[in-house]
Amino acid sequence: MRGVLTRDAATWPVRRDRALANPVLRANVKNVTRRLAGARQRAYADYATGRAMRTEARDAKRRAIHQMDGMVQELCARLAANGVSAVVADGPAEVAEHITRIAQRRGARRVVKSKSMMTEELDLNRRLGAVGLSVRETDLGEYIIQLLGERPSHLLAPAAHRNRQEVWEVFQHTADAAGVTGPTSSDVGPLTAFARARLREDFLAADLGITGANFLVAETGTVVLVTNEGNADMVVSLPPVHVVVAGLDKVVGTWDDLAALIQQPALSGVGQRLSAYTTLISGPRQPGELEGPEELHVILVDNGRRAVQAGPYADVLTCIRCGACYNVCPVYRQVGGHAYGSTYAGPIGAVSTPLLAGLTFLPELPRSLCTLCNACVEACPMDIALPDHFISLRREAAEAGMETAATRLTYRAWGRMWSSPRRYQRFVAWARRGQPLMMRGGKLVRSPGLWRGWFATRDMPPIAPETFHEWWARRRAP
Repeated sequence: MRGVLTRDAATWPVRRDRALANPVLRANVKNVTRRLAGARQRAYADYATGRAMRTEARDAKRRAIHQMDGMVQELCARLAANGVSAVVADGPAEVAEHITRIAQRRGARRVVKSKSMMTEELDLNRRLGAVGLSVRETDLGEYIIQLLGERPSHLLAPAAHRNRQEVWEVFQHTADAAGVTGPTSSDVGPLTAFARARLREDFLAADLGITGANFLVAETGTVVLVTNEGNADMVVSLPPVHVVVAGLDKVVGTWDDLAALIQQPALSGVGQRLSAYTTLISGPRQPGELEGPEELHVILVDNGRRAVQAGPYADVLTCIRCGACYNVCPVYRQVGGHAYGSTYAGPIGAVSTPLLAGLTFLPELPRSLCTLCNACVEACPMDIALPDHFISLRREAAEAGMETAATRLTYRAWGRMWSSPRRYQRFVAWARRGQPLMMRGGKLVRSPGLWRGWFATRDMPPIAPETFHEWWARRRAP
């Protein structure tokens, strides 16, 4: 069954131009991605067994995806034995209904959440808000963008597109609205102190906590959270009810599989051997225990994953949401996450979004947001064949007739013109004669036809007065 995702209503040219016209956003995104990519390279360089661990992790995740249905059944049975309520939901509406029923039964009104891309995919905050639940994001980056009314721009750094001055301004506005003292400056210390004080109130007043899951171990019925801030532990331990919302693709088979995988989100994402917090949860609070929720619920979400698992793109489901492909992608570095228009950005988002929601959902993703530079597949710890998938999705779109007649005719003519050396040389000669009309400042700045949009955001060196073939022919002439 096809998944249900949300999208930005603006068209791709509007989203693209909006990002390219924002120098602050572009500088912020470049700084964050380069720092994270550099940290990853240094971590692998200093870690002799890092590559071997990466291979073990990849194999463990591929086994899990191949046996997904069986592992989900095993996990649900183990969770039930541990006193956990476990259900499988088809999509966003069903997930929201499950959580609403839990909240109504418990009389819950205030919800705290840890960072979860699954809940972003489901647009869960809006759905819960529509039934009267107050939802507060507690990850610092998620807290910032919630105050701004935005979506995450990066898998690991939701506010990667914002700088400290912008954060200080939104915190000041929040403080003024609440009648409290805001941060004294835009330094990291005052900003985090303000957020910590405000979030502490939400933690203590919460009736229900929601988290995602980095992994779920079928063998033991264990929910695994990997975080760097510790807010997830507060979400897990303080509210009386804890709800886990995770995709079917997060289930792994055994404890040994988890051991192979546990380093990868931190190692490939932020260049650390291990994240600051690794939290293992196997059930609700038991008699005599001092902390933990009274109730634990696990909602496993399909939302198009079974359909992907059954097809040729199944390795996309091995993604562990480390963000490594974001950090090396030249397209993402230029436009940031919001330009992609969907929950998931970067190379993995441009592939997984049309797979989950269909090719007609944001069709520009595989077509316009990849240069086929192959940097993503080199960075990906799961060795997902992203460039191959881009090409396959483009082929499927063409075969489905999604390109306009003008596009098909243009590329057919172009391919015919470049299919032989003589035709190519004739094309170059024609283009050289016509290019003065398209030049400014010694560069090509515009073009007729389909290439007009390409030149809207970039320039190009002109065709040389003499090509290599022409030079070679002249040199060889008697």
